[in-house]
Amino acid sequence: MDTAADLARKAANLHAFIDQYVPQRRLTAALPDVSTDYVKLQEEVMWGGVWQVPGLDVTLRSIATIAAQCCNGWEFGLQHQIRVGLSLGMSPQKIKGIFLQLIFYAGIPATVSSLAQAQRVINEQPMWQAEDSEPLQADWLDTVEEKLERGREIRRANWGENAEFDLENTLAHELTPETAALVEAYNFGEVWARGDLTPRERTVCILVALMCRGHMRQLREHIDYALELGMSKREICETFSQAGWYRGWPYVEEALEQADAVFTERGI
Repeated sequence: MDTAADLARKAANLHAFIDQYVPQRRLTAALPDVSTDYVKLQEEVMWGGVWQVPGLDVTLRSIATIAAQCCNGWEFGLQHQIRVGLSLGMSPQKIKGIFLQLIFYAGIPATVSSLAQAQRVINEQPMWQAEDSEPLQADWLDTVEEKLERGREIRRANWGENAEFDLENTLAHELTPETAALVEAYNFGEVWARGDLTPRERTVCILVALMCRGHMRQLREHIDYALELGMSKREICETFSQAGWYRGWPYVEEALEQADAVFTERGI
């Protein structure tokens, strides 16, 4: 295993790249004067350790972290992670696409606040502003029926027939059918049809949001869908461990319990 010095070196190498656009006066800049031990933990465990564990590529780690910070609602942490994502090469439209996807899983207040923080960070650099000036051209359909049909096709293609059965047999469809149909139509028929995120990136957002909000029953279903999409056991587990550093490790244990149950059912 790595030594503490190895972890510190890895952290420094990562910072050299992802911190190139960090403002000098950010909240965590004061940490060395407050607690050097806290900084040591953060650098060696988070940046030198968790962020560099094999099994999940760095873009998915960044997306998982941004999704977790959106659910947390702490502005300074979210702004920094948005900056990290942009420094890694994510476009402003991809960053904003994370929050469009999370509308359905983290709610309006969290995602509105997150979009506002994203715009503040994008406006820090002319190159990010230039990219942001070319918004994604989405193919919005005219009717709810068309959206529902496109959503069904997208779900079948990515998550398989079982997901279709699961969705049609929810209590929401039974007890609030009109609202459930609208959510289904716009989530799967419009947001999932956009080109700003890949299906795998969308699934990472959803897994993280369900874990961070403690929706373990639904998380179990979506772990199954993630496997159907082609994510590996390791990718799913690393998604939880990455987000858990920002939400709290007990959430990881509970998410992994659900994952283990799904893996066992599937015999993998």
